[in-house]
This record gives sequence, C-alpha cells and structure tokens, in this order.
Amino acid sequence: MEKIKSYLMELTIVTAGVLIALFLSNLTESNQERKYHIASVKTINNEVKANYSGLKGVIKKQNNLLDTLTIYRDAPTSIVDLFKKSSGLQFATLSNAGLEFYERNQINSIDFEMMSTLIQMNILSGVIDTKLEKLAEFTYSNTLGNSKEIKTVVILHLQNVLNTEYQLLELYEDYIDKNIKTEHNTK
Repeated sequence: MEKIKSYLMELTIVTAGVLIALFLSNLTESNQERKYHIASVKTINNEVKANYSGLKGVIKKQNNLLDTLTIYRDAPTSIVDLFKKSSGLQFATLSNAGLEFYERNQINSIDFEMMSTLIQMNILSGVIDTKLEKLAEFTYSNTLGNSKEIKTVVILHLQNVLNTEYQLLELYEDYIDKNIKTEHNTK
C-alpha cells in the first residue's frame, strides 16, 4: 500500500511537471506568434505609407505630363519633346511584400479585412503595370509623332492609368485611416 501511494505521488508530480512545461511552452509560443504578427503588421503599415507617398508623387508628375500633352495637342511638337518638357513618363515602384508575407506564412491571427484590402492593392498595382506597359509601347512606337491623333491616344492612355492610380491611392488612404491612424490613437 505504501508503495502504491509513493508511486501515485511520483506519478502526480511528474504529470504536474509535464502539464506545467506544456503550459509554459504554449505561452511562450503564443507570445512569439503575437510579437511576430505585430512586427509583420508594422512592416505592412510602413510599406503602405511608402507606397502612398511614392504614388502621390508619381500622380503629380503624370498630371503635369497630361497638362503638357493637352496644351500642345495641336502644336507640331513631337511626343518625345513633350515628354522632355514634363520630365517624362513616371512609374510608381510599389511594393506588395506585405501581402506575399501574409500569404506565405499563413499567420493564424490574420485580419481578413486587412488581407482583402492588401489583395485589392495588389490587383490594382498589376492593372497599373499593364496599363503603363500599353502606354509605354504606344508612346515608344510613336515618339517622333506630332499629330493631334497620336497625342490624343497618349492622353487617353495616360488618363486611363491615372484613373486606376487614383483608385489605388484611395485604397491606401482608407487603409491608413483605418489601420495606421487608429494605431497611433490607441498608444
């Protein structure tokens, strides 16, 4: 009987030790996941702010190009000369590493609204790239052209690019308002 009590006591102590070790391991793992998630969201927020700032600058320069093309639409000035007057065609360098990071790591605490917004940003970035490619191809093949028709087509392509860039800029602004400004207010 004494041996059974001693055996049960040792078994209880070992079981309690194992349970405590599992609890501490789970607690440590949860804490690491939380820190990892916070760091990834911070990285995404910084990326969105940088993309927003870069896109705003590009849009401003593209609007200057659009104004120049519109002003000189009827003038016998070539496309290449008009691009020189307005510092050329601008491309925004947009990073979407945050979405790729989220998708690859399959974080358990994904904010699905944030994920949806990041996916929309990624899609619009791709659309912008495609439209800019078409604009660049047309412009390149008509660089020496100076007709009103060629300038009108360039203007239409550029307006098409700008429309999508404004949509993306609005997405960035909404994201910043919802996720970054509120982050600063909660601290």
